[in-house]
Amino acid sequence: MRFVEVSYSQATPALSPGAKRTKTEPSVASPVSQPGGWDSRNRLLASLERDFGAFDVVTEETVVPRAVYTDCLQASDAGSLGGARVFVWHDDAVLLVRYRDEPDIWDLPGGPTERGESLAETATFRVYEDVGVDVTLRGIYRVVEQTFALVEGGDGVSGYWVFFEADVAEPALSPGDEVLEARWFDASDPPDEVGPDVLERLAEE
Repeated sequence: MRFVEVSYSQATPALSPGAKRTKTEPSVASPVSQPGGWDSRNRLLASLERDFGAFDVVTEETVVPRAVYTDCLQASDAGSLGGARVFVWHDDAVLLVRYRDEPDIWDLPGGPTERGESLAETATFRVYEDVGVDVTLRGIYRVVEQTFALVEGGDGVSGYWVFFEADVAEPALSPGDEVLEARWFDASDPPDEVGPDVLERLAEE
């Protein structure tokens, strides 16, 4: 694995609990947010690298208000600060969705990790829940290690979001209740309103 970036922001984080999805995010099988420190973190990253090969780890620190920080601490204590997003491919097309709670943004399918799930199980389950297709995971694009703190450089609590790569044999889509629209896009011609992780990856195609 390769650590490639450290960034800071002052806004409420896009990956904070409930920012994208309102479900809880606990994890026991793969603890993505344990306050127990580096041993747990290194085990998680080593396990992902063993199963899926090399990937980049992007570290981010987000300064948040005290109320948001308290929410992050509670989520971390419950093992619930993290999840998976999936670049789903069919030939040269990538799957993007618009969620009902954020209809102006085209995003990757995925979501928070439920208790007892591995991150790989989260990825496959959430894609099926969002769009009704079975995927085969084949790698990891990157892992975002996001730390939430009250002040820049201060002690914080971290969660991990894994961006998987996956293929699908059957492209027919059946959007779930939380999805307003799901579409296949040519990787060279994505929509305008997408996140930076999506654009950066598609630019490599």
